Amino acid sequence: MAIETPRYKVLKKNGRIELRKYRGYILASVEIKANSYNSAANQAFSILADFIFGNNVTSSQISMTAPAISKRLETSEKIAMTAPVSASKLDNQTYLISFTMPAIYSIENLPKPNNKNVKIQYIPSHEIAVIRFSGYTTDSKIEKMATELKNWADVEKIKFSGDLIVSRYDPPWKPGFIRRNEISYTLDSSVN
Repeated sequence: MAIETPRYKVLKKNGRIELRKYRGYILASVEIKANSYNSAANQAFSILADFIFGNNVTSSQISMTAPAISKRLETSEKIAMTAPVSASKLDNQTYLISFTMPAIYSIENLPKPNNKNVKIQYIPSHEIAVIRFSGYTTDSKIEKMATELKNWADVEKIKFSGDLIVSRYDPPWKPGFIRRNEISYTLDSSVN
């Protein structure tokens, strides 16, 4: 069974670099203080997994025997795991780690997290530049891939906005040489 990933269209491809247009999607995110992308992701994973494994609240109206009587029923719901797990560095020691929510949910029907540190955000349709690579996501590898992507963008006269995003598509037990990772930047929509 394939893991769901956000939907996109490839606008341009050059080797392992792509320009993509993503449809809108929802993220569940948590801010973590850490000294590396990997450390932040490890700390955040259990918080976000707790949310999708059922530490959340859904509510719906149910009708009782008489049509005029209704009651709000609160339950929890397991949310399917998706890929990637994404990380952005907000400042020197603060990272934003995010899970993409399955496409069946909207902001209105997504279960609400019980943990106040888990934030839900809708990301509208946008374009990104991405470089794909295998192996482990060490800080030095992230820096190397980001430099390669920025150099390509300079040649193509493409401008970025926002923070670097590190996306990991595979579980930690998968061997590094077959892992799918990506570094991306959102394209600056004000330039055209």
